[in-house]
Amino acid sequence: MSRILALAFMAISFTSMNVVAQELRVYTRVFELDAKEDGQPIVRSQTVFHAGKVYDAIPAAGEVTILEPVQRRIRILNPNKGCIASVDFDELRHMLRTVEDRFAQYLPDMERKKNSSLEQLESLRFQLRPSFEVEFDTGKNRLRLFSKCVSYEVEGQVCDRPDFLEAYLAYADWTCQLNYVLHPQPLLPNVRLELNEQLRRRKLIPTRVTLRAQLERPLSLRAEHSLDWALDSRDRQSIHKWESLLRDPKLQKVSLPEYQRIALGQKIAKAK
Repeated sequence: MSRILALAFMAISFTSMNVVAQELRVYTRVFELDAKEDGQPIVRSQTVFHAGKVYDAIPAAGEVTILEPVQRRIRILNPNKGCIASVDFDELRHMLRTVEDRFAQYLPDMERKKNSSLEQLESLRFQLRPSFEVEFDTGKNRLRLFSKCVSYEVEGQVCDRPDFLEAYLAYADWTCQLNYVLHPQPLLPNVRLELNEQLRRRKLIPTRVTLRAQLERPLSLRAEHSLDWALDSRDRQSIHKWESLLRDPKLQKVSLPEYQRIALGQKIAKAK
């Protein structure tokens, strides 16, 4: 699967992402550490940064997410399902604030119930207002965030280009928020946003991220990122294809809830 928050969702500045000639490709594999089939990634994706946009392709899902900071929106392209969805930044933040407000209202009810488990209460409090102990090994560029509920271990590369660093971490901010709305997620995005803020402070782009969370269903995931600081002809062909599909009149333009119904089989859009 920052800038976080004790203030849940701040406006994110994308001035550095506008027309800067940033080019970066990130190939990601995600592993479930406790899975029986050891060594097999559960997700593969390729993320391409070009001309102020970010294209995030997951071939197994037939889905491409396109972050467009200048237009302040995210578009989701799924030619296999014949549709394109669009959500603007303000709408996405509103969805997440609604979720947070609902959890914040639910928390006092849980505290009054005698059968509420202490672990559930602590987990919900933490996700609403995450707070980590932080350790950083400057020699090895290793960052560790830990708490009773959630821990992250990160290896990364120091990035001395503020524009590239902010482009990557802004993409990471919006992606974790979109994924929480679009797909069922066990952790509120606040938790990942806090990690991203810690990465900003240390000017790190992550190359390996290990997440462990003690929830009702424990989580143990590792994401491995391979970085290439230049695009090749295949990347440019892919970008051309995706941009052409965005203009294809045959593809139906739908809202995010409609996309969930069509592509994910959800009758009602959920922001869990």
